[in-house]
Amino acid sequence: MKLKHRLSLYSVFIFSVVVLIISAIIYFSFSNEMERKELQSLESKTLLAAIYYLEQDELPVFEHNNIKTQLLKSISRNDIMVVDKNNQIFGGKMAVDENISKKFIDNIRHTKSDFFVTKTYFYRGLYYEDNQGDFVVITRESKQEFNERAQSLLHILISVFLIGLLFIYVFSNYLGYLAYEPIIKIIDQIKERDSKNFTQPLVLKKSYTEIEDLIINYNHFIDRISQTFTVQKNFIDYVSHELRTPITALLGTLEVTKQKKRSEEEYKEVINQLQQYTNDLQETLDQMMLLSGAKTSFEFQSIRIDEVVWQVIENAILYHQAKINVDIKVENNNLLSIQGNEKLLELAFNNLVSNAIKYSDNKPIHIQFLEVGNHLEIQIIDQGIGILEEDLVKIKQNFFRGKNTQKYQGKGVGLSMANVILVLHQIQLEISQNKPEGTIIRLVL
Repeated sequence: MKLKHRLSLYSVFIFSVVVLIISAIIYFSFSNEMERKELQSLESKTLLAAIYYLEQDELPVFEHNNIKTQLLKSISRNDIMVVDKNNQIFGGKMAVDENISKKFIDNIRHTKSDFFVTKTYFYRGLYYEDNQGDFVVITRESKQEFNERAQSLLHILISVFLIGLLFIYVFSNYLGYLAYEPIIKIIDQIKERDSKNFTQPLVLKKSYTEIEDLIINYNHFIDRISQTFTVQKNFIDYVSHELRTPITALLGTLEVTKQKKRSEEEYKEVINQLQQYTNDLQETLDQMMLLSGAKTSFEFQSIRIDEVVWQVIENAILYHQAKINVDIKVENNNLLSIQGNEKLLELAFNNLVSNAIKYSDNKPIHIQFLEVGNHLEIQIIDQGIGILEEDLVKIKQNFFRGKNTQKYQGKGVGLSMANVILVLHQIQLEISQNKPEGTIIRLVL
């Protein structure tokens, strides 16, 4: 069932329940009020009948005639009964009525007044003391008019209920259409998407807050998926590139080796080369698994992190003729010993230092070991191109490269791989701009 039809049915159901309750309250309240007024009016008529029948000997003729006129206008004598203390009819022309019981008459004498209602009549009784004796005056009035009014009210309430149901159904359908229209447009736009344009964001000119939030989150989700696809493509390109080199070297060495017979020493040399290529291939696979998150457990042991950094510095000076200044301001040497994987940390620091060298065009780099609040902090400070403010939040992502790095070669892997390694070692990586130029890398252990 469609949402708009379901909303319509819910609206009709809720309206039905509410209107039925309100209609029942109106009907019974109105009936009770009409009944109360009818009995109140009948009480006045009963008193008038008592005066007419029992005070005739005490009232002047003209006044008695006035009472007679009022009585005849308000009630028929056929609906009046005056009973004496012996339960004998003293006045009135009401025929014997089986609804008027001796118990009712006795109750009137006891309570001075009483009433009851049947399907066809209202009955009212009044105890009247007179010089001729004590009497019970009983009157009745037909319920025909009362029932007709109640029936008319019931018909009106039913008509209003049915018309209201129809109106609510039509109106809720219209509201459902208005509420569902943006969703239909979204569905239509999604149906038009395919592998070529699925990253195209959804656009609605007129909508409401919830749908706008849905569109924003959907577009953000699609953007994230698009980024994921891009990362996957870059990762595949990186894998193919990194694996191609050692595999090509392996195949080339094997091809050259089998072209002619070799001496034992030559075979040993070839085996050593193949072993080196295999080790390089294994190291590349480990790095790729680390980068993809497939491998997260490594052998850790107690190592000196300053020795790891010195090894990286020596290699940088040897291969890049880097200018690196080191400043160690640590009094507690225990802070320099940590549990970690030496090769992984060397790879991470090598990536960080290599980036500092590359993006500063081999300008001097400053590395500091600081003791901050009983924690070791390592800072790598360069004087390079720096990182743009808008790129800082994304700089740790796989294959992300800053907008100002176009003239420098790279795949956007080094920093993300270093970050993965540092997270494994519970080392916090913080990156900020170094005013007026350059970057500050903070590693908090």
